[in-house]
Formats: sequence, C-alpha cells, structure tokens
Amino acid sequence: MRLRQLREEIGPALTLRWRAFPLRPVPDATATFAGTYREAAWRRCQDLAADTGVTYRMWTRPDYPQWSMPALEAAKCVALQGEPLFEAAHLQLYRAFFERGMNLGRPEEVRAALRDLPGLDGDRFAADYAQGAGRRAVLDDYERAAREHRVRGSRP
Repeated sequence: MRLRQLREEIGPALTLRWRAFPLRPVPDATATFAGTYREAAWRRCQDLAADTGVTYRMWTRPDYPQWSMPALEAAKCVALQGEPLFEAAHLQLYRAFFERGMNLGRPEEVRAALRDLPGLDGDRFAADYAQGAGRRAVLDDYERAAREHRVRGSRP
C-alpha cells in the first residue's frame, strides 16, 4: 500500500516491479493463526496500516491459508492481460485476504476474489489459471530472490 502511495507522490520517476515471493511455496498443514506470531504481526499491521485505507480484520476462520501459491499464480495470470489489470488484481487480492478474510490458499476462493475484477477476461483468466500459466513466473521470481539476493523468507 505504501509503495502505491509513494508512486502517486513521485509520479513516473518511480517504477514498481512487483515480484512474487511465496513464504510457503508448498502447503504447510501446520500453519495456524490464533496465538501465533502471525496473530501478533497482524495486530501490529493493523496499527501501521491505519492511514492506508486498508483494514486488517483479524483472521477468525479455522482454516488459515497453508500456502500462498494459488493467489500468486492468479496474479501472474492476470498480469498476462496487462499491467493495469495486475495492479487492480493485486489490490483486490490483498483486500480479499486482509479485509474480507478469504482463504487465498484455496484456488476456489482466489477465483471468487477476482470474479468481478473490471476489465478481466474471465474466460481467459480461468483457462490460464487452470493450466498453471502463472506458476513458472512465480517460481522464477522466488528462485531469483533466493539466488541473487539470498532472500529466504520471513522470520517468526
């Protein structure tokens, strides 16, 4: 959110290049929310994001996402239809997770989150997503971050 605000302030002199980095590139059935570092971090984000227009609602469902690949792959599939659509999808997915409590580790909920994205060719997106058209791009971003920048993930 803050990067978008900064881009609006600075204008075309700032170029954002979004990269995917799955914190859990494979499903982790032990991922939980209540009483964990995730819950504590979420509370901190609520305060830090107060001026961004995004509301962090606490996760209340029993099925915390086991991984992020479904949402990251979907974003890459939307990007195949253009940067403006990707920007809109990125924000829509962000809000679906943090504001609406959608489990973006589930492909059906990812599809639902993007269903009404203005301008999206839904048939093309559905075909690209079903065929895994975004997976290689996500994995390329992930591998590059690990190899070139030694990014390993986040610490609890």
